[in-house]
Amino acid sequence: MDHQNQYTHALESVENARKAIEESQGNNNPEEFQQAKQLLEYAHEMVHQSRHTEGLSEEQSKKLFHAHEHLRHLQETTNAIESNQYE
Repeated sequence: MDHQNQYTHALESVENARKAIEESQGNNNPEEFQQAKQLLEYAHEMVHQSRHTEGLSEEQSKKLFHAHEHLRHLQETTNAIESNQYE
């Protein structure tokens, strides 16, 4: 996967994780929640890989930084969901 495709895929994976987490918040479905958590982990991996790719523009680096921060917030959301619904 070239740098541009990896970068684009990383940002898309963050959006996919966000949507899955938001949808799982409204449903009391453990399987859906687990799938959302898996998408979140995948997004973390993709963003991490992309952030350590050489040849990124300053704008791409900024967007990946913000994506990383967004993932941190999504992780906090999943932790809260998990502690409130599944414990």
